Amino acid sequence: MIRLQYDAYLSFDPFSAKCSKIFMEAIANGMILLMLSIGHAELWIMVINRTHALPIHDTTLKRLRHVLELVIVLFPIVLFLSVGLYDPGVLVGGVWSQLSFWWKPVLLLCTLGFLGLMYSAFRHLLYKPPRQQTETQSELIQMRERLNQDLIGEGPYHYLAGLPLNQIFSVEFTRKTFQLPRLPANWDGLTILHVSDLHFSGTLKREYFVELCRIAQETEPDLIIFAGDLIDEMKCLGWLDDTLGPMQAPLGRFFILGNHDWNQESLQIRQALEDTGWIDLSVEPFQLQYAGKILQLAGTEAPWMGTLPEIRQTTTGVSSEPESDFLLLVSHTPDNFHWAVREGYDLVLSGHTHGGQVRFPVIGPVFAPSLHGTRYTSGTFARGSTLLHVSRGVSGIHPLRWFCRPEISLLTLHITDKAAR
Repeated sequence: MIRLQYDAYLSFDPFSAKCSKIFMEAIANGMILLMLSIGHAELWIMVINRTHALPIHDTTLKRLRHVLELVIVLFPIVLFLSVGLYDPGVLVGGVWSQLSFWWKPVLLLCTLGFLGLMYSAFRHLLYKPPRQQTETQSELIQMRERLNQDLIGEGPYHYLAGLPLNQIFSVEFTRKTFQLPRLPANWDGLTILHVSDLHFSGTLKREYFVELCRIAQETEPDLIIFAGDLIDEMKCLGWLDDTLGPMQAPLGRFFILGNHDWNQESLQIRQALEDTGWIDLSVEPFQLQYAGKILQLAGTEAPWMGTLPEIRQTTTGVSSEPESDFLLLVSHTPDNFHWAVREGYDLVLSGHTHGGQVRFPVIGPVFAPSLHGTRYTSGTFARGSTLLHVSRGVSGIHPLRWFCRPEISLLTLHITDKAAR
């Protein structure tokens, strides 16, 4: 008897269908609220990314970021309680048409934020190096196993270095080959070691950086470029003596500083690098004669320090063709790429964005201190005859790398068409 009543209860279609409909509507509306929350977070992350690209000191940026992160966390709670359960209560039978007027522009902006995130995800998934990059090879160096010691020091945020799946000690040495149209024929095969964002802070021990620089030196590059962000703690300035200091290259070692150096004692950092023989490109462009041709190297630390370099000769106020045979710009941030295109640079080397440090499956990087958001977080990009290479860098004030390994690159330059040259 009881079994028959139970079967009859289950077979009562109107009630069962109604419950199923309400349940499915609640699930669908819950997913919509989740997407709106994600879109809201993306809007504020866009603000965080772009404010971190401006010449604002670190203490101010930290306060701003903490406030915005709190807003990002609290908004979904308010959204689910208000829209989900009360106004209009779409999780408990309410309909979207009854949404309060003041919520409508807020949710419209959240929708735009979600669409923006989807656009960034598609751009990440569809990215491929430009045709000028003809070959890529990489080698992973597991630094903990190589040195057989604990490499976590007592610096800022040292607890992050021990998180599961953190790739901070898994360094990728990449070898990339570029074909460049204006490269002189007798420079074919020129190699440049591109190093960026060492961030000495004491969080990663000195031995880590000593070994990395020693391995990098073994590539025997023709030219070494350091693209900024050396020091996060001034007590580590002496590390230069056995890291960047001993490195050598036949055509020289050139550097600029970055925003983290700007937040420290930049003049002292600059002098320490010069004392070890490195050449500062931020002061003025440097003309390097090599194999009968002139390589013009320029550097910019803008917007934090200095200005954009002037390398063109002018006559009657109109820019003429540069005297150099090849123009190379070192810019800490990739935000100066479009300016470099207009100025006719052949190659731009940047860092600063760390590849995003954390890359989510499908979505890719989310945080990147750039006016362009995550567009130039890492890799190679081309516009006109100008090629941009953005390094993921070696470290960061936050020693966290998920699906975004630290990187040092050896770039080999070739002429576009050997037969024609």
